[in-house]
Amino acid sequence: MRFRFLLILCIVLFTSLLPAECRGEALLRAAFPYSLTKEAGVAHAGSTQLLYISVQNFGNEEEAAEITAALPEGFTALAGDGWEVDGQEVRIHWTLPADYGEQFLAVPVKCSEEAGEGALEIPVSLRTKEGVKEEKISFSTGPAEEEQDQKAAQTWYIQSVLLPVNEDGERDARQEKDTLVTPDVTLENMKNRLTGGRGVDWDALTAKPNTYLLLDMRNPKKDVRTIHLSAELVDKETGEVRPGLIAAAGEGESLDRTKMRSEAVLSLNGHKMQTAVVPLYVDPFSIAEGDYALRLTLFDGETERVTELPLTVVKKRSVGFATLGFALLSLLALAASIGGLKRCILSIGAKGDITVSLFAAMAFGGVVVPVTLLGDFLHVLLGPFSGLVTGLLSGVVQYLLLVSLLVLFRRPGVCALFFLMRWMLSAVLFGRVTPVGILICAVSIVILETTLYLAGFYRKKELTPLYAMGISFLIGLCDAGITFVNMEQLMFFYRLYYADWFIGLYMLMNGLLYSTLGSWMGYRIGSRLKQVMGT
Repeated sequence: MRFRFLLILCIVLFTSLLPAECRGEALLRAAFPYSLTKEAGVAHAGSTQLLYISVQNFGNEEEAAEITAALPEGFTALAGDGWEVDGQEVRIHWTLPADYGEQFLAVPVKCSEEAGEGALEIPVSLRTKEGVKEEKISFSTGPAEEEQDQKAAQTWYIQSVLLPVNEDGERDARQEKDTLVTPDVTLENMKNRLTGGRGVDWDALTAKPNTYLLLDMRNPKKDVRTIHLSAELVDKETGEVRPGLIAAAGEGESLDRTKMRSEAVLSLNGHKMQTAVVPLYVDPFSIAEGDYALRLTLFDGETERVTELPLTVVKKRSVGFATLGFALLSLLALAASIGGLKRCILSIGAKGDITVSLFAAMAFGGVVVPVTLLGDFLHVLLGPFSGLVTGLLSGVVQYLLLVSLLVLFRRPGVCALFFLMRWMLSAVLFGRVTPVGILICAVSIVILETTLYLAGFYRKKELTPLYAMGISFLIGLCDAGITFVNMEQLMFFYRLYYADWFIGLYMLMNGLLYSTLGSWMGYRIGSRLKQVMGT
């Protein structure tokens, strides 16, 4: 009996000595000034520091709690969400979650400009159904930091911005400064749709940042506070916000593509100099290539800082690599068919060889020369749409001559001889011996020769008008594809940037429309020339 009594007495005494968290009560913790790197320090006059308050509930039920912090004279809490400011008092109303739930908050407090060196206290009280608990925060104050420049009078400011960097803040020398390289998802989107998908998986695509920027900040007054950063693409001429940047989706949230900005939360840690690596998230479908201004807006609840830097947006085109690979394969196929070209020359005889040379010379004089001489002049007048005028020559006139020649000599290889002769004349007279030139020539030859052979053009005994219309439309489609491949090659080699609608316009006008019209006219003229040659 005596042993049982002693055991109960020990349990009661042990329970009374347990900390609050072990007895199911709420536990209050508070610190000022507070930062991520330290919980106590000196609050310098004129600076902004954080008052950190945390309450843990170790009970089995939710519990309402009221926290009150009385600030010293001259110290002012800044307004914000989650707390109320009444003069020198800060009040917080929380509902504490059950089963080891925790609520915490960091309230920015403006220190007095007249505060000298000394020791102060901030009493913090926690009121719950169990009663009232109090804790006093002891801290010391110090004089304001010496101002070394004009900007030092500010609480904090942006010293410099570096873009692009990696996630460690290191500069990649292979990328140009102030350049944003965005991915090309065209092939991925097409692949997903062809395999039965619904297009690009946006959540997976934007799960990782596209790039990072390094923000170098100065904090003369050694503030400790939270800063909200917003990054936007801005038109350099009008100042309007352009689409392209997006905010990353939070955990359990879907991507919101309506927000045309990237967002991040920074924390000043109380040091005079501080750097931050900020991620940028990009919508690859809405962003357009070109020159912009990147506007960075930083807001701490009281002060706003805005800075802008030039930014060039460049798309990494996976289509460009695919078209380059196709052009190289076309060049290899052309080199492998040298024997077939020799047999074609022998089969059409001297008359055919002379005719091919004549038509190639006419294509050079009627297409290459005017486009070379008038191209710059038209570009001054019409800008990027000058190609729609010169396309009348490269589309209508060129295919008029080509189809007329094919009507006269329907042999595999005649089309290849025509393009090779024209390219050789351009190379000799204008010095256009470039890798791009021979690749463009090879692509045109392989696509047209293959299409005409598969369509049975060389095996057809008689070309009827209806069949000729179909062949003309087919050649127009081929030239639209040739236009696409060639423009992608130009963008790859010369770092030119064309919008998708601009490429589509050239494919429709210069490729399909002009070439179809020129091919039909070539059939009509070639039929009449064949009658003359027959007589």
